[in-house]
Amino acid sequence: MTTWPIGLGIVATIAGAVGFAVSFVAGWSNAWLGGSLALALLGLGLALAFWGRDLAGDEVIAGRYPVPPDDTDGQAALATQLDEHASVITRRSFLSKFLIFGVGIFALSQVVLLGALGPWPGDSLTTTGWRKGRRLVTADGEPITRDALPTGGFLVAFPEGGDDKAGSQVALLHFVNGDFVPQEGRESWSPEDFVAYSRVCTHAGCPVAEYADVDQTLVCPCHQSEFDVLHGARVLSGPASRPLPQLPLAIDEDGFLYAQSDFTETVGPGFWNAT
Repeated sequence: MTTWPIGLGIVATIAGAVGFAVSFVAGWSNAWLGGSLALALLGLGLALAFWGRDLAGDEVIAGRYPVPPDDTDGQAALATQLDEHASVITRRSFLSKFLIFGVGIFALSQVVLLGALGPWPGDSLTTTGWRKGRRLVTADGEPITRDALPTGGFLVAFPEGGDDKAGSQVALLHFVNGDFVPQEGRESWSPEDFVAYSRVCTHAGCPVAEYADVDQTLVCPCHQSEFDVLHGARVLSGPASRPLPQLPLAIDEDGFLYAQSDFTETVGPGFWNAT
């Protein structure tokens, strides 16, 4: 009965698994990753193949257990036979444990792949860079005051000191003709008729980049969702399923615009809220 290929296969599995984990963590080339993983899988296949052939026999012996012989030669032969069987059982027990150990090492080596999933998202889908008291700034970092957009219009603003600029960007609008009527419960969110809506489209997350001042709408260029800025950025047309979230604004004594809080609803695609 040949058992050395089983041991060799298990050793190769362990070596390949360790090599794969080290290659992944150290950032080595794909050749190292692929080669070490192939070595581990080939070694495991070799061990299981010889295990099935040599150690997992399918012979079934039925009948009464033979009576031990009375003669010396027969007893010696039986003792030799029992020793051989005990040796096989011992090897099988050792290889069983060794095989379980090798498979365990291989399984643990694959845990490093969790590192390829990137950082844990945490609450990044439900919060942005806005906080109470954070001022609105331009793309160049200049604080925005009440003197911005004196004749109305639109500009893009970001939270001062905020890291998540892509998810936190807002469309700041100033209505100077008295056309804007705040939504119920949002009367204090638009001081001096300055209004800020998230620029992250609620359909697929594209930046809402176009402002049609004649129609008073914001338009997403990706799939043409259109939002009515005079009425809470409700959806007028397109595939978006909900309005753009509105950022509560305030103006301090020096005339700087700042956020009263983060958005009160989730920013971005509606499917992020699906349960």
